[in-house]
Amino acid sequence: MLHTNIIGMMGKKIWFLFVVILLSQALSAQDLQILSQPDIREIIRDVKFVDTQTGWISGNKGVIYKTTDGGKSWVEQNSGTAKDLVKISFVDANHGWSATIDGSVFKTSDGGETWQKLSYSDAVPGMVFSICDLLKFFDENTGFIIAGKLRNIYLLKSTDGGETWSVKDSLVSATLLRRWYDIDFYGSRGVLVGDKKEIQKYSTDFGETWTFSTAIVDGFFRDLKYVKFLTETEIVTIGEGNEFSGVPVPVYKSYDGGVTWVKKNQSLSTIYDRVRSAYFKNELEGIGVGSDGFSKAFVVKTSDGGETWSHTVLDYAFGLQVINGIGDFLFVMGTSTHFIYSTDFGDSWQNLPLKPPTSVVSITFKEEKGYAITRNGDLLYSSDGTGNSWEYLSHTGKNNSGAIVFLSADTGLVLKENKHIVKTTDGGQTWQTVLTPVNPSSRNLVGGMDFADLQTGYAWFSLNDYGEYHVYKTTDAGDTWELSKVFGGPGYISGDIIAFDADNVVILGPDTWTQRTTDGGISWEPAVLNNFDPYFASKDFEGAAKVDENRAIVIGELFICTTTDKGATWNYLNHGLNDIDSNFYKIAFFADTLGYIGLYGGTIIKTTDFGENWSVDETFKDQYLLFSAAINEYGKPFFGTSNGYIIGEETITSIKESVPIISSFSLEQNYPNPFNPSTKIKFTIPTIVETGHAPSLQPVSLKVFDLLGREVATLVDEPKAPGTYKVEFNAAGLPSGVLFYKLQAGNYVSVKKMAVIK
Repeated sequence: MLHTNIIGMMGKKIWFLFVVILLSQALSAQDLQILSQPDIREIIRDVKFVDTQTGWISGNKGVIYKTTDGGKSWVEQNSGTAKDLVKISFVDANHGWSATIDGSVFKTSDGGETWQKLSYSDAVPGMVFSICDLLKFFDENTGFIIAGKLRNIYLLKSTDGGETWSVKDSLVSATLLRRWYDIDFYGSRGVLVGDKKEIQKYSTDFGETWTFSTAIVDGFFRDLKYVKFLTETEIVTIGEGNEFSGVPVPVYKSYDGGVTWVKKNQSLSTIYDRVRSAYFKNELEGIGVGSDGFSKAFVVKTSDGGETWSHTVLDYAFGLQVINGIGDFLFVMGTSTHFIYSTDFGDSWQNLPLKPPTSVVSITFKEEKGYAITRNGDLLYSSDGTGNSWEYLSHTGKNNSGAIVFLSADTGLVLKENKHIVKTTDGGQTWQTVLTPVNPSSRNLVGGMDFADLQTGYAWFSLNDYGEYHVYKTTDAGDTWELSKVFGGPGYISGDIIAFDADNVVILGPDTWTQRTTDGGISWEPAVLNNFDPYFASKDFEGAAKVDENRAIVIGELFICTTTDKGATWNYLNHGLNDIDSNFYKIAFFADTLGYIGLYGGTIIKTTDFGENWSVDETFKDQYLLFSAAINEYGKPFFGTSNGYIIGEETITSIKESVPIISSFSLEQNYPNPFNPSTKIKFTIPTIVETGHAPSLQPVSLKVFDLLGREVATLVDEPKAPGTYKVEFNAAGLPSGVLFYKLQAGNYVSVKKMAVIK
């Protein structure tokens, strides 16, 4: 209902004084807590399955998890140590071992329910172990370890289930760095492979003694990571290529039990990837997995005993490290604790939907939904937009991710490395490529992505080892993208891009590098930096937050700056924070005053006056590295960490969901703000008032006023029961400008401002 109510001059003075007092009050201090954590809380280093359902994974800080349903769910076991467990081996459902790099072995005889600490360091008195490249048991008693330190690598053997160990061979040198990586046996015959052409060895007495193989003749030799007896005399080994050195994937075969080796990588002669692990289900069919220097997951397969190989790149943004196989069932561990599996020997793959302990690089909220993207392309989802809880939703495909934007609850885009953009129109369930990536031959990173409106957006990224900055533009909500500009970059990339409107866009990068367009990307020139000390010339811009169509605030290496003219000029802001010990990294703003900055080292700072004053919260200092920041539609802050956690302030959406009883009124900032033409306003009626009683109904009035104090809308004017309410205000018939909305319930009065922009 719209009507006019003229207030007298004295009334207007009192009104404005009231507004100023209320708007100058600091918002209540945040209560930051962990709201989402990885399903597997540490980086996993190794995996072992004994059948298609039963397996174990081990990793950093002593974590061991067990699955009995083929990897779909995991239960943590108590290993009894906080040391990193780098290798794990099981011979059946009960007997297993896990090892650290510094000489410890942990043994179980009951499927991991209990673990006994043993040691392999006693095998070499006085040795300080710092490398463990292999732990492999062949039965309940007999196992091998390859461990040591640089220039001192030892092959250790146990015949009593790991209770004691003895040295069976070594690579000890005062000058040479040499390492063995894998061992295999066929009866009493054994073979060792490693990273040098002349260090392969064979044994005929189950590893008691070893003889050097004939040195491999190959000018492009690289690390051999896997070896397998196919028959008593026929052996295949495969390992790491290197795209930067132009070394193809190394594949060799022996037909005489490891005495001599023949090169067999002709079918992979142009593939330079790193095979980290492999599995043969019989003497003919084998599969290997790996990654390259550009986070590319790939698979190689053979059906003729390793004579020839095929090669496939998978649609995942993580490399592959370890493969376990039981017949056609394959379970693969990827980097940053990602898992994929296959039930048809690698013809098709499925991603295991677990929240990983990897960097959460971007968070956004839209239409009461929340979305967070990890560096490896995992999409996490908050179904109600509060951010109180997050679930794994989907994987967005290959190439590392850097920025996420949602235009509506259904339509979103992710900017990835290697000039890659993907889009969803079903709320993140599925993703399609809308900007085709380059096949990387150099390092290419993400700069940023921003939309001026529902149709017009800009994306900025680097190519060719960061030396080129590319800007792309869309005018159809990201369905198609056209090149706008190519710049010569400073040699690496940081910062962000801000689209104030369809024409006015600014890029802020490393070494306080800037570029700005006022004609929709046709022409570009540097922005003006005011009052920046020359000291900051070599410092990088980091996070950016657009406040409205004219204003933004940007942070960098211990500096803050603001603009009020669409990015034409940037004014250095004297923040007065002299005790900050890590760089400003990510920033988020809500409405036009409330903002948060996440420092790289975990400290969080807050402003309620567009950066004039800041408060410091060190709750998570030195506990997390903060990689992203956002504010939800309720004005609550969120930060993504480098190890997969999301911390933030819990949002209370109703009395039933509240743990404590709500004892005070609250009026939230409207969202979105600025808006056109509608926005939502949220308020809470408490269960306890000054009398100590919980009334069933409370008279409530929520009205909107213009700058002259004239009432322009009544949104609520009726008794309300205790609870949280959200109402929509539509300003379709009003001009652009600042409005105030006032909540009155009994003696409680609160006023906030909002802006209509058309």
